[in-house]
Parts: sequence; C-alpha cells; structure tokens
Amino acid sequence: MNSKKNDTDLKEIKVCCTTCPKECVVTILVQDDTLVKITGEGCKRGKKFAQKELTDPERTLTSTVVVRNGETTYLLPVKTAAPIAKKDLAAVMTLIRKTTLTQPCDRGDVVIPNICNSGVDVIACRSIKGDWHAC
Repeated sequence: MNSKKNDTDLKEIKVCCTTCPKECVVTILVQDDTLVKITGEGCKRGKKFAQKELTDPERTLTSTVVVRNGETTYLLPVKTAAPIAKKDLAAVMTLIRKTTLTQPCDRGDVVIPNICNSGVDVIACRSIKGDWHAC
C-alpha cells in the first residue's frame, strides 16, 4: 500500500486489488480518516476490496507444516480456510511453525482449529496417505 499527502490534506493511497485476475491498481482518497473517493477499480469487487483494505485488511495465509513418520519428515502445504486479519499474520505464522503432525491426513482436513482464536481453521492442501507419501 503506497500513500502520499496532497496540499489539500487529502491522503492518496494506492492498493493492488487481488480479488480477480485483473489486479487493478485502486486509488483511495482519504481526508481526516474519512473515505472520500475510490477510483481505478475494474469491478464491484475492487471497490469492496479497497474499502476493506482501508479499514480492516485481511489475507489468506499459505505455509507448510512438518509431518514426521519415524525417520522420515515431510512438509505438508497448508492454508487458512478463510482470510484472517493482516495484523494477526505474524502470530499465526509463529503457531504454524511450532506445529508438527505425526499421522496421515487428507486434503481439507483441519490441521489447526481456530488458529489464534481467529475463528479460522488451518487446513491441509494435500493428502499424506497411510503409506506416508505425499500425493
């Protein structure tokens, strides 16, 4: 998010919208912490994204979790099942880094329920089957 102040105390904030493949650069004009105008959005979702980005930005987090089977170690790709507050990303990553699984799981299984009391689960993006190979 880039921002600069104009002579009239209007603050211009530019954000890259990530809700569709267009990735529009949306300009948000703010004066005294009040939204004045949004321009540059290519669709209705872009305007909604810009408003949300200004007030309470969220991200879907992707990472990996260690899975151990005796002497063998795998990295299981995981993600948050829904976007979480951007301000909570560091705390969520700290907990994900501390997590180790010791049994097989299927794609979509909850790996960490309600991470950091966010109401959002961390789920497996891949299966690790009974013979312990990622597939």
